[in-house]
Amino acid sequence: MQTATFNRFSTKNVVPFFIIAVLYTLWCHFALGGLRGDHYLFIIGITALFFLADTTRKIVLGFGFILIYWFIFDSIRLIPNYEINPPLNIAEPYLAEKAWFGISTAEGILTPNEYFDKNFTNTFLDIYTAIVYISWIPIPLIFSFYLFFSKQRVKMVNYLFGFLMVSQLGLIFQFIYPAAPPWYVAKYGFEENLSIPGNPGRLIEFDKYFGTHLFEGMYALNANVFAAIPSLHCAFPIILIFFSYKYKFKGWLTLGIILMFSTWFSAVYTYHHYIIDVICGVATALLTVFLYQLLMKTKVKDWLERYGKAVS
Repeated sequence: MQTATFNRFSTKNVVPFFIIAVLYTLWCHFALGGLRGDHYLFIIGITALFFLADTTRKIVLGFGFILIYWFIFDSIRLIPNYEINPPLNIAEPYLAEKAWFGISTAEGILTPNEYFDKNFTNTFLDIYTAIVYISWIPIPLIFSFYLFFSKQRVKMVNYLFGFLMVSQLGLIFQFIYPAAPPWYVAKYGFEENLSIPGNPGRLIEFDKYFGTHLFEGMYALNANVFAAIPSLHCAFPIILIFFSYKYKFKGWLTLGIILMFSTWFSAVYTYHHYIIDVICGVATALLTVFLYQLLMKTKVKDWLERYGKAVS
């Protein structure tokens, strides 16, 4: 509901928004090779929310860390991680996985990905793991909206700050150590092929079963194909668990724990990560929690407090 004090088109709001919107549009056009369909939806959606009502404007402003995440993730396609720190690591993670977590079979030692693929796949697991694996997008948003609409917006910005922290810390590690995911080895072997698009791995079975192109289309647009280590999919639930525990949300804590273990299994089952990647993702999340708590002893805590109150 629109408040009486909402000033939709004040110069104070319109000018900064217009400048940012124009700069973003120019960035997409000239730096990223042109505006895609998702860029148009993003720009139109944010503009509509910003000028619709006081509440929707506060959603846009309150979700600033998510917008920063989107901008950075979309922009890393400019300079792939394997160009920053070559070469692409293909065989090393695969062979390490076999050495540390290999499963002995009549066909020889298999990675857990290969073992599941040959002995432990069915339609239920294909659907369940696909739903779990894509939940890294809606679950953080739903949790954030829950905090927003329950008037706990200081907690919301703290959670989103933690989300941004873990994503950027993981991105740094991914640029330090570019690594091919398991589906790459299954499809291309150890030969380096840097021109390929992203691949849905076993998630394609979900698309086949329901006749969709959800995962196929999503991974075709992936801006960071060779980013298997660490697995951020496996890190995100731990951030949810930490803040759920911190703020004593028992229901969300239970969901976070279920999601955490389900995501770990799904990452391996769907051929997107080795167990090594999962462990590195967990370590990245724990490091993020440690750094966040250090920052809460500095002026960052006060800044987040003011930020949360400003969008309340």
